[in-house]
Amino acid sequence: MIEEEVIQKILSKHPELDREQIIESLEAEKEKTGGLIADETLLRLIAARYGIESIKRKTIRRLPISDLVAGLNDVTITGRVVTVYPPRNFEGKRSGKVANLIIADENETLRVVLWNHNVDLVESGELKAGQIVRFAHGYTREDHESKVELHLGRKSKVEVDHENVNDKDYPSLDKFATKINTITAAHSNINLAGTVKEIFPTSTFTRSDMSTGTVMRLNIADETGEIPVVFWNEKAEEIEKMVKVNTSLHLVNARVKENGYGELEVHVNSYTHVELSESLNF
Repeated sequence: MIEEEVIQKILSKHPELDREQIIESLEAEKEKTGGLIADETLLRLIAARYGIESIKRKTIRRLPISDLVAGLNDVTITGRVVTVYPPRNFEGKRSGKVANLIIADENETLRVVLWNHNVDLVESGELKAGQIVRFAHGYTREDHESKVELHLGRKSKVEVDHENVNDKDYPSLDKFATKINTITAAHSNINLAGTVKEIFPTSTFTRSDMSTGTVMRLNIADETGEIPVVFWNEKAEEIEKMVKVNTSLHLVNARVKENGYGELEVHVNSYTHVELSESLNF
């Protein structure tokens, strides 16, 4: 491991130190940074203080999703996060929490299952759709449809800001957008791209617990059709300040619902990734 190489290089140049002192320095740095910086990076900083040049990474061939089969251990995959599903808790002999993602490389998509402490990245909002993320030391299984999925457990690592990643090596979110004329009630989580055609005033409502919520509606269109989009609470407040007619809107992880008239709508909540840009001119 590169971390061990750094430690040994420090010890070889500074025999007055011992391993425990280096580990203590590492733990102190981790506490200062709140655990947000990888151990390897912190060790490189410590090594630099002792006048030790950075150890170069070995070039490792990137494993494509298409090469995965069930039953593998210690698997590391990098991909763009396409969809983030809400976490859920489970009870049993071992209680815990789980969250599912869909990631993609240039050719394939893959379901990634995060267990327990790895779910914290979803709950905190640090891991989002659109990011390129490295999932290290996972294991593969078959799902109920005999498709391969990657699981991240206790010994696994999720690196949101991984170094040496080329954005161009991974497909943009537009590749996964659903065309409006193909949307049906059978869809659950979808990605959608279109141009804002009409915006309706934001309104508030009172929940059963007497707290106040916010809702905003607009219509978007692509080259195949038009559909209403409903934004809830913080997403409504966020989008209200930025959205305009003819703005290009991209949604990842939105939900399809029928309204009281049996018509389809797309709903946006806290787990939906929203991007605004110049018009697509539909």
